[in-house]
Amino acid sequence: MSAQQKPQNAEQLKKLQDELRSLMAQADQLRAQIDTINTVIEDLFAAAEVLDYITKEGKGKTVLVPIGAGNFIKAKIEDVSSVIMSVGGRLSIETSVEDARKAIENRISILERVRLDLLRKLEEVNRRINEILPKVEELARAQA
Repeated sequence: MSAQQKPQNAEQLKKLQDELRSLMAQADQLRAQIDTINTVIEDLFAAAEVLDYITKEGKGKTVLVPIGAGNFIKAKIEDVSSVIMSVGGRLSIETSVEDARKAIENRISILERVRLDLLRKLEEVNRRINEILPKVEELARAQA
């Protein structure tokens, strides 16, 4: 390797290493976002299951209601015709069970599309990482 090629290779190696670090950070961020979305989707599925159970079997049943910090109180379900549903920003509305079910299904659908988009982006980032990594290893060996 010529003396002129070594600085060029060192510069190229640094550039590729910087890009690789950036891509790996991006991949970590995408994975964290996907994990968060998966958690919300699981919560929404659980809410839908509870809603289904309560509307079919709940009237007159005694349930444990969370009051915070892992504490519960017993409560008897009297009305299963409506649901108090969070609409964001600490705002809740009373709505029919059917409307609540539709809203939950809609949220799940939107989040699944977002998750799919993030998975595609993660795939692109991983593809680029896999392209760069061998080049970085080759240039690093040449520098040694």
